Amino acid sequence: ACGAHGLGRADIIEEATESMFATASDGNAVRDPNQDERGTRWLGDLGRDLLHAVRGLRRSPGFAASVALMLALGLGANTAMFGIVYGVLLRPLPYPNAAAIVRIGESLGSSGGSDMWLSNRSMPLLEESAESFEQLAGYQEISARSASLDGATLSGARVSPSLFPLLGSRPRLGRLFTEEEAREGADRVVLLSHGMWTTRFGSDADIVGTLVDLDGEPHTVVGVLPDGFDFPNPANQFWTPLVIPPFAPPSTDGPAELRTVVTLVFGGLGRLRPGVSPEQAATEARTILQASGAGVMARAGGNQASGDGPEIVVRVVPLLEEMVGEYRPALLVLTAATALILLIACINAAGLLLARGVTRQRMFALCAALGAGRGRLVRQLLTESVALSLTGGVLGLAAAAVVLRVAPALVPVDVARLDEVRIDEVTVAFTVGLSVFVGLLSGAVPALQWSRLDLVRTLNEGNAQSAGGFRLLRSNRSRAVLVMAQVALALVLLVGTGLLLRSFVRLVTFDRGYDPANVVSTQAQFPFSGQPSMAPEARADSAQHYGRLHQRLLDEMTARLESLPDVEAFGLSRSLPFEENRTSETLFRVAGTPMPSDMNEMVRTKVRVVSPGYVEAMRFRLLDGRTFTRLDGSESPRVLVANETLARELFGGGPAVGQRVVSPFGEPWEVVGVVGDIVHEGLELTAESQAEAFFPLAQIRGERGFGWSSMIFVAVRTTGDSLAVVPFLREAATATDPQARLDSVMTMEARLSTAVAEPRFYAVFVGSFAGVALLLAALGIFGLLSYTVAQRQGEIGIRMALGARRGDILALVGRQAAVLVAVGAATGMAGAAAASRVLESLLHGVATDDLLTFAAAPLVLVAVALVACWLPARRATRVNPIKALRFE
Repeated sequence: ACGAHGLGRADIIEEATESMFATASDGNAVRDPNQDERGTRWLGDLGRDLLHAVRGLRRSPGFAASVALMLALGLGANTAMFGIVYGVLLRPLPYPNAAAIVRIGESLGSSGGSDMWLSNRSMPLLEESAESFEQLAGYQEISARSASLDGATLSGARVSPSLFPLLGSRPRLGRLFTEEEAREGADRVVLLSHGMWTTRFGSDADIVGTLVDLDGEPHTVVGVLPDGFDFPNPANQFWTPLVIPPFAPPSTDGPAELRTVVTLVFGGLGRLRPGVSPEQAATEARTILQASGAGVMARAGGNQASGDGPEIVVRVVPLLEEMVGEYRPALLVLTAATALILLIACINAAGLLLARGVTRQRMFALCAALGAGRGRLVRQLLTESVALSLTGGVLGLAAAAVVLRVAPALVPVDVARLDEVRIDEVTVAFTVGLSVFVGLLSGAVPALQWSRLDLVRTLNEGNAQSAGGFRLLRSNRSRAVLVMAQVALALVLLVGTGLLLRSFVRLVTFDRGYDPANVVSTQAQFPFSGQPSMAPEARADSAQHYGRLHQRLLDEMTARLESLPDVEAFGLSRSLPFEENRTSETLFRVAGTPMPSDMNEMVRTKVRVVSPGYVEAMRFRLLDGRTFTRLDGSESPRVLVANETLARELFGGGPAVGQRVVSPFGEPWEVVGVVGDIVHEGLELTAESQAEAFFPLAQIRGERGFGWSSMIFVAVRTTGDSLAVVPFLREAATATDPQARLDSVMTMEARLSTAVAEPRFYAVFVGSFAGVALLLAALGIFGLLSYTVAQRQGEIGIRMALGARRGDILALVGRQAAVLVAVGAATGMAGAAAASRVLESLLHGVATDDLLTFAAAPLVLVAVALVACWLPARRATRVNPIKALRFE
């Protein structure tokens, strides 16, 4: 029987003797009296099983390679994904007792945003009264130009001296900041990062005490931080002391509802006392700040100290959660996709093991007849599948190491801690454990099926091809169920891919209210002039200073660009779509209407400060009136352009042009134009449009609500190559201020592509896995039908000899595929309906139950299934009855 399956005489003797004498653990076999220790006996049996499995697989190198590579695909993907999830979400931060370190901040309950701020009012109160924290620290991310380093722009941070003890950091060289250096005039000291010390200063051991220029101010180097310290940003190259000015009572000028009560806001970090939870700390901090009215802003509605003012929301979030929490949903979705691929690979491996068992069933029966019990056969078959899986695990681990090395370059977004991901002992242990589990899972069904053979029927059976009848689900029930499971899982991934692709297409084609084609944009950055302050005097001075610089830049651009034939329009703006918008808000009411008692009854409006030409450069849709011209100068009547939402909310659909609106600060503004709504921020397409007002750059004088910035965005529309105007823009910036620089030079189309890079990555990632799953499912259908046709050639020959036509045989095989696809698709649709809810946070403008996706995915699956069953069906129709019946 073994010889009939291609085994030589020596192989038959080896198979029989190993099967007979390797049953020492079977109750029917004679035990070796010298093996008294159960553990030694078990290890000996396992070693013999493994040796027997390796020898058996060595005789079928093609089969072994196919299964190992298939499992390597799934195991490698899951190892790489586990490495990313563990490195980003699970590995503790490199600080002592990192679980006690939290981000702390407060915001008004109405904002509901993610910004968390402490202030020069709230932080001293919390340091004095809060018992939940051992330490508190503040920080601000900044950038500075260094003349001593060839004018390079450096990334850094201002930090409280308490930050380094809070994080348990010690200097590599020198010392840390002292509390005395966190005061005005004493803060001209700097700490360098280890990377900057080694690359910029050649690891100079005498660097402490030297001077480094930062924005024209000499700073004394007092120390170098250790390698790996990068808080709050991995790109930080230097740290200076954060000077927190003393709190001063609110100004009595202006409406009481909008008086400034703080002069500095910054990020907050804290270390919790033992036994204190983040929720308890947040409750205590909120109570302290609510009682003292120490919010970032005091608004209308009463006295906060009496409890009838706006609620202050205090958030205390573990630092690790704050750093990586936003990536958790996406990582979990990608992990689920890789797990599905591994499950499909397991199913395909199980199907191949079942198919291989057909050629070995006579051998299994012979082994059982020689004394091997069912448990012994199951163990041997499971050992073979585990050996294959471990081989795939080794290959997958090698592939995962390569993937993790290039992962930061492959992922289109800056994921915190992604550069720390690596293959370590935890990842190796995960891969080994997963490989063993996968081997047991993929080998369970074949082991159970081939270990319960009818010895008499199997050994006496004359021709395996003549038994059973052409009934797929009866004679190949196990393989059919596995194939249907593959179809169902492939459909789940197909639906997920369809939803993500629909979301991506929606993002790219959505009308955002402007035309990004042929527009180049850049950010002009001017030298920073002092520490940020919310004091009214400082705000007005800064606004006027930067306003003059921006106006000068516009004049220089006009001198250089107006004569260029390809330039259609150009302008400046303090905000730009897809960029971090430092926009502020104001409140408006129609002029002539009384001031409401509740300020919330006024229309909250986003402030957009632009120059003449910007609206034309971006091609906003002008619905009524006009846009700004050079006549709208600082001495001209104050005008604005409203967006459609603002005009509707202020004037209820009536005419807006010519109407006058008033903010809480006095002077009215005349509406001279209305433009369509523009999507400036984020990728959310279903949110309600915000009221926005565009103000002429020349008429902003530093009023409350209009802010100021050392940078401004430039937009230029051309008829040809838009990047060709960049040298002229650099000339204009340098002529405005020799220290000015242009950053982030990109076309608006490139900005759109960058903004949707993350959704595109998700769609490509899940789509590639869906393609693999679809291919594996197709191979499963093809393999099962091909095997069935080959096994039943005699039956097909009889049918054709009795008059069956080719169409009948084709329909017969096609029905088998239809059963597989129909049952698998029905199961897959139910699973996809449940699984699609997981994608909700990754979808934009597409519902999780999108009808088009759920209709198209099964059609794609059916099309692939038709191709997969065509070759076996075609082969069945070409069976020669004479040849098929020759050996019957």
